[in-house]
Formats: sequence, C-alpha cells, structure tokens
Amino acid sequence: MAVRIREDGRIFCAAKHPEKPNDTYINDHLHYRLSVELKVLVTEPHEEHSEHGEWWWIDEIPKDVIIDWWYTTNTQEEQNE
Repeated sequence: MAVRIREDGRIFCAAKHPEKPNDTYINDHLHYRLSVELKVLVTEPHEEHSEHGEWWWIDEIPKDVIIDWWYTTNTQEEQNE
C-alpha cells in the first residue's frame, strides 16, 4: 500500500510503478494514515486504480478523474465525534 511521490509531485502506487531517481517513498503506515484514516490521499475505484495506480491529494483531483466513492464518506475522526 506504499506510494512514491515523483519529483514533479505526482503520486503513484509503489507496487505498480518502479522507483525513479529522486522519488520520495511513503511507507505503508503513513500511506494508511493519509488514505484510510484521514482520507486526504485518494484514488480511483479499484478497476481504474489497478490500471493507473495513481493517487491525488483530496484538493488536487484532476477534473477528469472520478475518485472512489469511499473517499467521499465521513472520515474516521468525524465518525468518532
């Protein structure tokens, strides 16, 4: 579940995209926190993600990308309030 942040800022699934020079590697623990718990790092539905393996910050989603519905539900912190 780890990701690589490219020098140009694009974020890719580390399992699907090989390492490139100057990548910043985000480990499984931090990626889980950002994507599952906080939902600030999002991706497409499974089928599309399996094909592209790209991630985006919640406030930087390209207009032509549809993120997985799961990321639009309440965050864990909101559910605990």
